[in-house]
Amino acid sequence: MTVRLHDDEVRIDEDLVQQLLRTQLPELANQDLQLVPAQGTDNVMFRLGAELSVRLPRKRSAARSLLIERKWLPRVAPRLPLAVPLPVASGEPSRAYPFPWMVCTWLSGTPLPPGGGLDAGDVDTLAEFVVALQAFDSEGGPQVQPGQRAGLVAAYDAVARAALDETSALQAVGRIEPDLVDEQVAASVWRAAVDAPAWPGPGVWVHRDLMASNLMTVDGRLSGVLDFGGLAVGDPAGDVMAAFHLFSDESRLMFRTAVGADDATWARARGWALTQGMEALPYYLDTHPGMVAMARRVIRATLS
Repeated sequence: MTVRLHDDEVRIDEDLVQQLLRTQLPELANQDLQLVPAQGTDNVMFRLGAELSVRLPRKRSAARSLLIERKWLPRVAPRLPLAVPLPVASGEPSRAYPFPWMVCTWLSGTPLPPGGGLDAGDVDTLAEFVVALQAFDSEGGPQVQPGQRAGLVAAYDAVARAALDETSALQAVGRIEPDLVDEQVAASVWRAAVDAPAWPGPGVWVHRDLMASNLMTVDGRLSGVLDFGGLAVGDPAGDVMAAFHLFSDESRLMFRTAVGADDATWARARGWALTQGMEALPYYLDTHPGMVAMARRVIRATLS
């Protein structure tokens, strides 16, 4: 049984998935089905046989993201230098389950642990992925909406300030460590993001969620990228923020150089990363240890 993470999510279990496979994709229904222990916040994933996976959105907003992924990832993937899970079959809403769902290829390897990072040897590998994604023709692609990461920073101002207040309140009552968030530094980082010039060029393709739990490794080296539900056209800072999720010290600056981020893009990326951590920490504090580990790592990185 999956852990419930959102008030508006639907119930998903193995019996439901087997029923959906039998009724919509019977040619796949006889393969072994196993819940993947490391669950995402938007989708529940099952391994299907040796080479496939089944992904089912937890809630309606995640279903909209899955449709974008289902449409665009097959077009983008051939240009990318890392392995990605490709859609191979589609499921549709039904009386048993209200959202679209899909079967994808299974990526071999080992996922990075939540809150984990990459070493300097993977700086260029991830940078090549980000640059290749940005280079794909963005005409007709889904635009990042106002109030989303990789959109206009100012449109996120109220949400970011509320997240800082909520995180600070948890710190004040001892629910999180007292030295995690320096309120003045955090406010300064976010203000620098708001004050930075907006991205002046046309939007580029961004993954928008390049954190540890969405990366795969083989023999300790970066090999694949998961979960393209946030795929959209917007500000490249939406992927430059991976520097604060995944790298430390010199490696972080090496990544900045490799993706060609100027001062304004770096400031926006740092602000987005900070707010992602401050939103996730209180929201998942009692339900998702992996997201809490991510939040702690990225808050520390952006405030260091």
